[in-house]
Amino acid sequence: KNRPDQDYVIYLDDDSFLNLPRMVMHLQHQNSESLAMGYVMETSLDWSQTHVCELCEPCGPCRKDENLRRFCSHFPDLALGGCMMAIQNCNIFNATADSQDDSLARCVSEKHREIMRLAEYFGSTKAPRWFLGMGWVFGRRIVQYLSRNAHRLKVRGAADVSLGFWLAPMEGVRFVAMNDGQFHDHPETRSTFSRSCTADTVLVHRMTVDRWTQGFRPERCELVC
Repeated sequence: KNRPDQDYVIYLDDDSFLNLPRMVMHLQHQNSESLAMGYVMETSLDWSQTHVCELCEPCGPCRKDENLRRFCSHFPDLALGGCMMAIQNCNIFNATADSQDDSLARCVSEKHREIMRLAEYFGSTKAPRWFLGMGWVFGRRIVQYLSRNAHRLKVRGAADVSLGFWLAPMEGVRFVAMNDGQFHDHPETRSTFSRSCTADTVLVHRMTVDRWTQGFRPERCELVC
């Protein structure tokens, strides 16, 4: 609506770094008005019954972890793997949480309630292909489709998961995954999506003031991490 002549729209989380020259190179290579680029996820909305062996390789140590089993026994509606996923989600935002902390137990309970609400809201236990909220790029055709139909789209679910439901009815979407080291979390977060910066890095999520100060090289528009 405001800039109809633009070829692409890039969304960034407010704690993401973008290497703009590298992003431009990727866009020049794709050259598609139906582009949907980001860290692609294909997941269940309801991950409460995830098996522990889907998260641990090998899974034996996780299955025998007495502290983990003791903590997760307080959540009978969660499989051990589902409990682990909730813990991982909580620890992304609270790196100091541990299984003895009451705040972690409250967080796990809230994560479980949240996924159940999402599954009910979207009417499905699985989500179409979606993008992590760290950042994504849409081509002009997709942006125009979303702008024309914004008043008809579901907007009260998780913002990043909603993208999958918005794109699902569209024909010809060119999905481009940036999962192989191009988009990632800062390595200090130690999350599932964290990696060290390389020459392939385009976007780094979960930046802080200290990480900007220590790692950003403005003369080259690069981040060292």
